[in-house]
Amino acid sequence: MVVRLVPLLLGLGVLPALLAGSNIPAASAEVDTDHPGRLILDDPLQPLVPRRPRTEAEEDHIESLALFAAARAHELRQEYAEALRDYQRAFRVNPQSITIARAILPLAYRLKRYGEAGRYALKAVQLEHADPMLLRRLGVYLTEEGDWSQAVALYEQALAAGDHDSDNPKDSPSDILLRMEMGRLYHLIEQYDKAADCFSRVSDALDHPDKFGLDEALMKVLLGKPGLTYNLFGECYLLADRPDAARAAFEKAHQLAPNQGRLDFNLARVDAHRNEPAKALKRLQSCFDEHLDDEGMVPYELLGEVLEKLGRKDQWTGQLETLRDDDPENVPLGYALAARYLETEDFQKAESLYRELIAKSPTLTGYRSLVDIYHKTARPEPLLETLGEALMKTGSLDSLGGQARAVAHDEPLLGRIIETARKRYEADPPTLDYGMRFAVALLAMEGKQPEVAGEFFDLAIEADPDQAAELLLLWGVGLLMEERSAEAADVFRRAIDDQELAEDAPTFYHYLAGALTMDDRIDEAVAAARKAVSLKKDSAEHLSRLAWVYYYGKRNNDAIRVYRDLIKRFDSDTESPATRDILREARLVLSNLYVLQGDLDEAEEWLEQVLDEFPDDIGAANDLGYLWADQGKYLHRALRMIRFAVDAEPDNMAYRDSLGWVYYRLGRYDEAVAELQKAVATVAEESEGGTSEENGPDGVILDHLGDAYWAAGRTDDAKDTWRRAVDAFRKNEETEKMRATEEKLARDHEA
Repeated sequence: MVVRLVPLLLGLGVLPALLAGSNIPAASAEVDTDHPGRLILDDPLQPLVPRRPRTEAEEDHIESLALFAAARAHELRQEYAEALRDYQRAFRVNPQSITIARAILPLAYRLKRYGEAGRYALKAVQLEHADPMLLRRLGVYLTEEGDWSQAVALYEQALAAGDHDSDNPKDSPSDILLRMEMGRLYHLIEQYDKAADCFSRVSDALDHPDKFGLDEALMKVLLGKPGLTYNLFGECYLLADRPDAARAAFEKAHQLAPNQGRLDFNLARVDAHRNEPAKALKRLQSCFDEHLDDEGMVPYELLGEVLEKLGRKDQWTGQLETLRDDDPENVPLGYALAARYLETEDFQKAESLYRELIAKSPTLTGYRSLVDIYHKTARPEPLLETLGEALMKTGSLDSLGGQARAVAHDEPLLGRIIETARKRYEADPPTLDYGMRFAVALLAMEGKQPEVAGEFFDLAIEADPDQAAELLLLWGVGLLMEERSAEAADVFRRAIDDQELAEDAPTFYHYLAGALTMDDRIDEAVAAARKAVSLKKDSAEHLSRLAWVYYYGKRNNDAIRVYRDLIKRFDSDTESPATRDILREARLVLSNLYVLQGDLDEAEEWLEQVLDEFPDDIGAANDLGYLWADQGKYLHRALRMIRFAVDAEPDNMAYRDSLGWVYYRLGRYDEAVAELQKAVATVAEESEGGTSEENGPDGVILDHLGDAYWAAGRTDDAKDTWRRAVDAFRKNEETEKMRATEEKLARDHEA
């Protein structure tokens, strides 16, 4: 980036004011010959030449000041988006500036760019205590987005900032509310010690409300459902290895919401934690006498742990059977006993009990367990029925997890399931219902048998035409994943031709464009993508697909045009995370396209825009750092950005290459060699493992390593490495790069 201070000063109205008081005549002034004025020298004005060139640190300081001034000017003119961009870039140049960080957060929040504000807040709080109220608001946003770790990090800083705020002293009611929310988040992210610390402070406040300024209304907010709240406290204390505090919290929960069975269970947990199994067993018996059934299978699993500690694990099954005889309607107890039968491989009893339980209260655990039983006993008929039933209940076989995948990858068993399904259909089609047909289709696709999958997808559509859109989409996507793009395109076209699926046509045109692109039918792909866009003009996803088709087809000018249009049309949608991700990808691709065109200023600008919004995007940080290093500019800034990327992904050979190259540009040749050797070694290891291209190390990396060897005085290593680079370029038909490297080998090195 070139800092243009004169245009900046003009924009601020500073330069005209300076000129007004200067001795420089206006261009339109007439010369008064009777009254000669100021002396006009013949020699033209010369630029000021500094005594020494500025250091990169000095250049960064000037650029940061210029960007900050431009941002202030935009803000005064209420050009808030432009102001935010310049503040962000100023901060990227000078990431230690508290002043710039302070300016970014409220402006991003004002523009409702909450995700952006949250990302910069996490950076700002590393420099100083930011506005606690703003941090809390951003924490709420991140909590709602499910980003619990980042949310609690902001809450931590908000709490710390409150310590220094005279209007919001430590241990104020707002602090206690914040600690309550932090405790819940710490519990969710399994940081139990921190959760226990927060809940301990909240519990103290609830016990001494006057000391903390809590009124009755706030007490109700904190307590919610008192029994559940104190049970949560006890849970965290126990997980944090604080059994005394856990016991007190569980007893308080019982006091506020009496439930003797739950109290006995929780105290048994405390006893077990203290390695007092006899006490725990006695407590558990009291719990079972109360017929507790709302703690799931955990009490019965605890029973097994306690019996094992007492050396009596062989009694576990018998005790569960006795308990169930006394409490036959207790569903969690039934599932615990069935799981025990399965563990001891008593498959007949396990199957019978799971079937009984599923009829009363179907659960994923039940279906997974039955699939496991039928797989282990190799019984295709009941396995087919169970898979079909589970799919009808859940809508997917994914919910069955590893059990379904294990069946799909058991080739002999899968073959028997397919044969069983076919025989059923041939004998009496209705006996092979929709769920079974769909299940076989999914299993066959997972088992790398796409022809069979297609057969049963067709049968599933026959059984329930109302599900045709979902089935055709899954079928087509499955074929794409198997790299059968032409067949996938046929499936998507079939969906498009079905008039009853007209509502879903944009989606199918979208996927058809992808399939045709992968089949190198670019003109047809462009037509399909355009059709998707025309049918749903407000879709960033469909317009992005059109741009991608052009990009994949190497129609770079068209790709640039559509990507730029995509950003122009949808950049104002700051509240959709999906749209923001699409636009981030668009900017990254645009940067690459401009590199291919040799327009490095534009390439850098698009990466700058990515980093404006996503300051921790490691890919953009690496790419921008590499572009700068390759041009020999902003080298220390480039080094900082590339190191950030390497620290995030130390095994990424592209990032290692960038780091080696910036070291080379800095003249740190031994460090360059070390990093570039790591990059080459990483590719070699991946190639041996079958996850890299057959070509081995990239020619560019080898070329860089050769240059580094040469600069470090390792002439023979340089020549050997350049020869490898030439071979790599030749294999990849990169003629220009190959010739450039050959010239290095051919030149007179001795000279």
